[in-house]
Amino acid sequence: MKRACLDILCCPRCKTPFRIEGEGTNTEQIMEGELLCQGCGKRFPIVNGIVRFIKREEFGEADRKHENFRRYFYSYIYDLFTKFEFTFCGGEKKARHDCLERLEIRPGSRILETGIGTGSNLPYLKESLGDGCFFGIDISSSMLRKCRKNLKKWGCPAEIFLARAENLPFKNGSFDTVFHLGAINLFENKQQAIEEMIRVARPGTKVVIADENEEADRLRDKLLIPRLVFGKREEVVPPIDLVPKTMTDIRLNTIWNGLGYCIDFRTPVY
Repeated sequence: MKRACLDILCCPRCKTPFRIEGEGTNTEQIMEGELLCQGCGKRFPIVNGIVRFIKREEFGEADRKHENFRRYFYSYIYDLFTKFEFTFCGGEKKARHDCLERLEIRPGSRILETGIGTGSNLPYLKESLGDGCFFGIDISSSMLRKCRKNLKKWGCPAEIFLARAENLPFKNGSFDTVFHLGAINLFENKQQAIEEMIRVARPGTKVVIADENEEADRLRDKLLIPRLVFGKREEVVPPIDLVPKTMTDIRLNTIWNGLGYCIDFRTPVY
């Protein structure tokens, strides 16, 4: 984690700024130490450069199942499996651009992806990012470890954090672009996650959310693995009704050759 991140970080619980503690925390790149909330006093460890804003014991039942799946199986095959799934959507490049082309990235933009996974979207944004800053969060430590390796291999700098989308560790109005691609269908509290994306976005920011639709999940059910791991699932309903009516330019579109949905909207300018 770069020391400069402290300018936008805040406690995911009480939204109070941090003080950094520990040996070696006077350097620009901080690999070990702690963030101490100056409000509630909660401490969050920095391990190998990644701040851990959540602990496994804090997970709900659904998050625990998904984290176990990622830790012991999915993180190892995620990139290959995603490429395979995207063949039904016109190929990986087209599928990712179906979502990413809706983003508004300007020179120097600060971008947040809530659910960065292994970082697979970064190579498709690298050219447009320019001198901007990319931030990503995920609830899976195993996915973030793979992400860090990928970012180094691709030469794509980014700041990544172990955190929940429902409780983002960033100050209000910190980002010029906010997006989420995949797995919001699995969130325990989709409305809170959407509200958090709005909170950390600056006025006038374009927010983009995409995931698989019910048709895609029915096809995936035939593989049996999801049902064996997660049990009976709920029907997929695009969470457009959870977007506050105070947002502007709210749109719902079908993407991925009819197998996905994309919601985009703009935060209001007061």
